[in-house]
This record gives sequence, structure tokens and C-alpha cells, in this order.
Amino acid sequence: MQLNPVRVVAGTAAVGAWCAGLIALVASFPHPAVALVAAPLYCTPLVSLFEWYTHGILYHHKLPGMERILAIHVGGHHLSLFPPKRYFRQGPYSFMRFRDPVMPWRMSDNLLDSLLTSGSQSALHFVIGIVPILLPAWFATGNALFFGAVIATLAFWSILLSWVHGCIHNPQGRWVEKMGWFMWLDRHHYVHHVDMTANINFLLPVCDFLMGTRKPAMTAEEAAANPSFRSEEHTSELQSP
Repeated sequence: MQLNPVRVVAGTAAVGAWCAGLIALVASFPHPAVALVAAPLYCTPLVSLFEWYTHGILYHHKLPGMERILAIHVGGHHLSLFPPKRYFRQGPYSFMRFRDPVMPWRMSDNLLDSLLTSGSQSALHFVIGIVPILLPAWFATGNALFFGAVIATLAFWSILLSWVHGCIHNPQGRWVEKMGWFMWLDRHHYVHHVDMTANINFLLPVCDFLMGTRKPAMTAEEAAANPSFRSEEHTSELQSP
């Protein structure tokens, strides 16, 4: 999928303008109800924005000093462990091992490694949000309630992103797997595993729509080369080791 730079700039500017407006609202009307309502409305689009940039650039492009992240994500996660024909894996742990030695690529075989991988993903997304999300929330408003609610929102999305990602690739009949939004995200993410330039957002695809990277289905050529997303094909083909 070819990126349109103008659309990327416009989408980024739209999110920035929305969030700047909410900051101005909280600064002008420091009522607790305003702070509590505005916090998730401010934080959530920014989480989508920086998830889009983090996943699309840091995880999928070779950056100086960041080669290990690219190798783990593309080489390990996409190509070795979860290619389209093996999009699901059965087993007790939902995350791959990323401690040395990482080769050969493999799923975690103990709870510690699984928690280290899931925790590092959550921590990375939270840390990335400190400067562009948390600092403006405090210094532009001075509102402690708003700031605390933004921290809570960022932590919630960071943890949920990692957990839902693990649930998608390691289905175990959890309650969340039966929910409509989860099944929609599952299909959305499967297309990304077929075409790594599409559906860059995982959990909050707001910016996929804004930036033009939302791809609702595979092309005819991709559909001919990969399993479709019908459940019987997932069971018979995608869960094979």
C-alpha cells in the first residue's frame, strides 16, 4: 500500500488540532466533569497516532540502533511465528520469547518470558506517550485531575494493546474473543499480516482511516495465495505448527 504524504500530514494535523482544542477546553473550564470527560477524548486519538507511527516506522523499518526491534517484529513475529498460514498458535503462553538467545524464533515456554514480552510492549507504548501526550496534558492545563485521568487512559490502552494482541494470536476461548469489536480487530490485523504496509494500527485504527492505510480485505491476488478469514480455514490451516 502506497502512503500519501499529504494525507499523513493532514491526518496528523487533524489529531493535533482535536487534542489542542481539548487542552484549551480544560484550561478554560477547570471543572472536574470537564477534566474527566476530556481526558480519554484527548488521549485516545494520540494513542492511535503514536501507535501508527511506532508500529509503522519503528517496528517495520530499519532505523539506526533499532535493528533488534525490526528483527524481532518482522523476522520473528511476522515471518517465522505468525505468517498468514499460521496466524494462530496454540499453547499455554501468548507471547514469543525475546530474551537472548532469541534464535531460533519461538514462543515463550514459561510464564516469565511471556510476561517480559507482553510487559515490554505495554511499557514501550506508555513511555513513547510520556513526552507527546502526558507533558502537554500537565504543562498546558496545570489540572491535576485531567493529568491523572490522562495517565490512567494511556496506561489502560498500553496494557490492553498488548493483551488483545496476545489473545488474537493465541485464542483460548476467552470471553473477549466472542465480542464483536474483537472479531473486527482480528480480521483487521489478519490483513496486516498478509500486507504489512496496511492496517498499521492494531488496537485503535483511527489513524488507519485518517492516513489512508485502512485496508478492509485482501486483494484477489492475496486471497489466492493466503487462507481467507473464514473460521474453518483458521482451524484447519492457521493453527498448524
